Amino acid sequence: MAIDLQVLAPEAIVLAFVLIVLLIHALSGKRSATLVGGLALLGVVLAGAASLYYWGDTAPTFQGMVAADGYGLFANLLFLLAAGLAILMGLEAVRRFDLPAEVFTLILIACLGMMLLGSAVNLVAVFLALEILSISLYVLTASERDEWRSLEAGMKYFVLGGFASAFLLFGIAMIYGATGTFSLAEIGAQGAALGTLRDAPLLAAGLVFVLVGFAFKVALVPFQMWTPDVYEGAPSLVTAFMSVGAKAAGFVALVRILETAFPYWRMEWGWALAVIAVLTMSWGNMAALGQRSVKRLLAYSSIAHAGYIAIGLAVAGRTGYASVFFYLLCYTLMNVGAFAVILAMGRKGAFNEDMDDYAGLIRRKPGLALAMALFLLALAGIPLTAGFLAKLYVFSAAVVGGYAWLAAIALINAVISAYYYLRVAARMFFGEAPADASPIHVSAPLGVTLALTGLATVALGVYPAPILNLIQAAIRPIVGF
Repeated sequence: MAIDLQVLAPEAIVLAFVLIVLLIHALSGKRSATLVGGLALLGVVLAGAASLYYWGDTAPTFQGMVAADGYGLFANLLFLLAAGLAILMGLEAVRRFDLPAEVFTLILIACLGMMLLGSAVNLVAVFLALEILSISLYVLTASERDEWRSLEAGMKYFVLGGFASAFLLFGIAMIYGATGTFSLAEIGAQGAALGTLRDAPLLAAGLVFVLVGFAFKVALVPFQMWTPDVYEGAPSLVTAFMSVGAKAAGFVALVRILETAFPYWRMEWGWALAVIAVLTMSWGNMAALGQRSVKRLLAYSSIAHAGYIAIGLAVAGRTGYASVFFYLLCYTLMNVGAFAVILAMGRKGAFNEDMDDYAGLIRRKPGLALAMALFLLALAGIPLTAGFLAKLYVFSAAVVGGYAWLAAIALINAVISAYYYLRVAARMFFGEAPADASPIHVSAPLGVTLALTGLATVALGVYPAPILNLIQAAIRPIVGF
């Protein structure tokens, strides 16, 4: 097969800036935090420009391992957006919480893994990309080295992530044993010839194990138990990046794998994912109701949102996959914005994550309170926000795809979720501020992060047409229309 280096141009740019950032940091020491953060952000911008430059090309492949099609290039933009926002937050987090400047390098490496995962058309490439992403996230989770809860979270994530990787690798081995190939397209061709699930038990078992591996990464029930502890223990910067980036990468890869390698069993895995979606959104929302830690509340909320996204995956087809992409984009903006507020509230030795710490925030820092209220309303799906249209798109896709019952259950869950989001907002607007409340400082990088995510959350809720058209074009290589 031909080797076309332009396929990896965006990934090559990110890798080059990983090396540049490492070198600059090694030469400059602790003084280089702002410099390496700025360089990392520049790398993200240049990689995004490269992805846009190659948009619309003939989708060449790199020896059948990765493809530079519209699907992978749009996924690159999504991952780079998450990484860029995380780096902006990191410029403040490194200073405020004394995090090592290596977090910028690790964010770039994780982003590289996400980009390779979104473009992978071979199961070997899928596994390697997922491990690049996972290992960097393990280290990022434990990056606050003098905080026991960060170290504990990193260890939990590492141990459980290892089990998930083993399941995925075992599933890939089964699929290869049944088909004799790692290529997603060839697996699709041979699997169709094998017949039903009953006719190809080894291939079916391989699909189940692959689904288990990815279900862990995106926090689907019953493989979500790690999420609250890891999200709460990790630095807020890392939690923000992990909650949107890893979730987006997992779902993007799953769409390509299921639609390319297993389209002939769409009915079977569609119903399985529909049931998992119900369990995931219901468990996440019910568990969030009694939480007092805002960070832990958002962790359970993340599980619930994974359930909503799984609806689009279950529906499949043009409408289902487009709703997955749009929801991932909206969720990235809403969730990163909410965690930026949490980061602004905290300081070294006082993370200020309890709901009472947010009481009376409207009188202490009105702009911050209004921003948090916007993100909470968006996460709840209130009209004129991106979250409302994201949910509407997914629910509509379920109805059109013959899963009206699933849309009804999701709607009930959305109503339930509004309670715990509005509960936080009520504390900010009507609660009494703590007597010992410390001053809140919003730095320029955090201010830019809040402004970008807030404006985009409103813009997508009011005028989503350009982005929806772009998404429809991006999924064309997958659904073939």
